[in-house]
Amino acid sequence: MGNMQIESLEIKNYRVFKDVELKSLPRLTALVGANGTGKSTLFDVFSFLKDALAHNVGKAVSRRGGFKELVSRGTTGPIAITIKFRETGGRIATY
Repeated sequence: MGNMQIESLEIKNYRVFKDVELKSLPRLTALVGANGTGKSTLFDVFSFLKDALAHNVGKAVSRRGGFKELVSRGTTGPIAITIKFRETGGRIATY
């Protein structure tokens, strides 16, 4: 399997992330922050995407307690996650 570089990650209405965009991510990134700021939630975004692709979105949502547990407090959604990554060979893919 070749190398893959995440270019950006946009998260809307997913738990603590009401509207966040991470850009220009280096190959190695350290996450530092106080409790409750979203470090674990950021890792869960990748786990959610894996579950959604391996099974389906409904199963990924139900594994996390349902939509009401995932959607950011004070919002009704929709939840949106957009990941852009550079594939081997340089092509950019967006999901």
